[in-house]
Amino acid sequence: MPMAEKAVQKDEIEDAFQSTSEILFGHRLTNLPQYRDWLLEYVGESVRTKSEISEKMIYVPDILFFKAIKKNMVTLEESIELAKKQISESEARSLTLSNAPDKLEDVKFVTSDVMLGQNLDLRETSTCMNAQHCLDGYWYIYSKCDAYCAWPRETEYSFGCYFLFASKFCIKCHNSVALTRCFEVSDSTNCTDCYFCHNCEGLSNAMFCFNAKSLRYAIGNVEVGMEKFMEIKARLVGELAEKLEKNKRLDLSIYNFGCWKPISLSFEKRKV
Repeated sequence: MPMAEKAVQKDEIEDAFQSTSEILFGHRLTNLPQYRDWLLEYVGESVRTKSEISEKMIYVPDILFFKAIKKNMVTLEESIELAKKQISESEARSLTLSNAPDKLEDVKFVTSDVMLGQNLDLRETSTCMNAQHCLDGYWYIYSKCDAYCAWPRETEYSFGCYFLFASKFCIKCHNSVALTRCFEVSDSTNCTDCYFCHNCEGLSNAMFCFNAKSLRYAIGNVEVGMEKFMEIKARLVGELAEKLEKNKRLDLSIYNFGCWKPISLSFEKRKV
């Protein structure tokens, strides 16, 4: 697929990751590719395959629709040229289920890539629309400075997110709408400055909240006040930043937070 329409002097994606991590953790994490495996943990990476007619790399969304036709993949540019080929009317009339593979040999190609609107600086991506500065994911729609995401729409500065709409400055948030400055949030809407929350609506400054609505400065679904909340948050984000910088990942996520396995963050042992 085509690279940037214009040369990009500055690495906008890396800069966006550093800015977002500083907002969420109070510390600028660097070298985004080192966090790739962790960020793709609940997203699913694109399947990498080579074009059937060339050595060019193609990035195919890892969904059932493409599995059977993956071996017939070509790039977007190649598909445009191949579309000029056709079989004759007599060949079309003689097609059967048994002879179709042979008779369609020269035309049975497909591309997983679709480029709509104006796009800029898209790397290792597939199927984009009006997106810019996006890396390693698929279906970036009206997205800006995102990486390792699947199905983001109208998002900015988001990393490792799945089905995230109208959101910004988020890391590892999923199936949610209208999130701002959130980390490990799922199935939620209209939440800001939240960490490890699930199935929530209208939360502002919250941590470890579940099935909650319209809470402010809350921990575990209990409003604790701004002063206590900010004290606990400072310890939390400090440890998150330390562990991420050291290990390039966290074992704790919104999807395993309630599991029996003991978690390693030391703030868990302190009383709120």
